[in-house]
Amino acid sequence: MRIWLSAFAAFPLLFSLLACTKSPVMIDRVLVQNATVGRITDVTVRHEPTKKFGAVNAILPGKALEIGLSGGGQPLLAQQAFVQWRDADDHEWTVVLDLPSEQNTAEEKQPVSLIYIIYPSGRANVRLRGL
Repeated sequence: MRIWLSAFAAFPLLFSLLACTKSPVMIDRVLVQNATVGRITDVTVRHEPTKKFGAVNAILPGKALEIGLSGGGQPLLAQQAFVQWRDADDHEWTVVLDLPSEQNTAEEKQPVSLIYIIYPSGRANVRLRGL
C-alpha cells in the first residue's frame, strides 16, 4: 500500500515538471544593439545548450550589428544565452538571459530572429523579432 501511495504522490510532481519544460526557439539571425552612450567592445553571445556562439569587436552607441553564429548557417535551437561585453569604462559584463518563447513558433519550428539590447550599467535583454 505504501508503494502505491508514493507512486500516486509522485505522479502530480512529475506531470508538473513535464508541463513546465518549454520547446527551444529556432534562431536563424542574431542582432546585438548598443543602447549605451559609449562604444562597447569584445561582444560575445553564446547560446545554450547548443554552445553556438558569435562575436564582434565593437559596436558604436545607438547602432546594431548582426552577429554570425558558429555552426555553418544551420538554424540554432537554444533556450538560454550568455551575453558578454566590455563597456566604454572598461568594465566587463556578463548577463545570462532566458530566450523568449512564442509557443506556436517553438511548436512549428519556425526560425526567428533575436535582438539583444545592451543597456548601461551591465543590463541587457533579448526580444524575438519577425513574428
